[in-house]
Amino acid sequence: MGEQYDALSGDYHWLYSDYTLCGKRALDENEDVITEAGLKARILDCSCGIGTLAIHLAKLGYEVSGSDASWRMIEKTTLAAKNTELDIPLICCRWEDLHSHFTDRFDLVICSGNSIGHTRNREEMLRSLEGMRAVLRDGGKLVLHSLNWEQLRKEKKRFTHYQWRERGGQRCLPLYVWTFPEGFDDAHTIDVVLVFDSGGKASIRFYPIVYYPFHIEDLIERLRCAGFTDIRNTFSEGAPEYRVIAS
Repeated sequence: MGEQYDALSGDYHWLYSDYTLCGKRALDENEDVITEAGLKARILDCSCGIGTLAIHLAKLGYEVSGSDASWRMIEKTTLAAKNTELDIPLICCRWEDLHSHFTDRFDLVICSGNSIGHTRNREEMLRSLEGMRAVLRDGGKLVLHSLNWEQLRKEKKRFTHYQWRERGGQRCLPLYVWTFPEGFDDAHTIDVVLVFDSGGKASIRFYPIVYYPFHIEDLIERLRCAGFTDIRNTFSEGAPEYRVIAS
């Protein structure tokens, strides 16, 4: 998983709007659990990417740490935090190894961006969830975000494109190209295609990203096996994504 995002890290920001990049979207989506945790809460963003949420939370005064399986993503977050004069502990590690790097327990662990979909099978997902549980205090909460794989496969929409983005004198059009295998449990590849317009001359860069779908029932069962209780979710058959909160 980490290697895929090492390659993408330099262009990762093109995938998102300014609203998402500043961290406000993730904050708005999780405002209820963050507010409930309280301003003195210790929060771990365990799929921190380039640091959009972690940095925004730190600016608001939260005690935040970040982790990611991609060392280049951690490099990007480290630089962004330094540029904003924030001290955010950052670790490059897999979810199942979190307990080896964070000894103090967190009130809230957030795993966003459909990141859990990179776990390749039940056993790997279970180990990852157990790793997240190991760094939570008793009564702490885990928040997971996931695509609705059932809906995605039902629609089998091959192409998703976004608006042109312009930053630093460059223009870029992000495009997702999905490949749907026959089996639900088979690896699904999304080619992230970035079309650049430089003075009327087009250039293209693409990055293959692999996901492993799962049913909502599978996720809930694995959360229970990992030791979580009071599991709530926003899953809806027609919705493109959902959120799960587990204590």
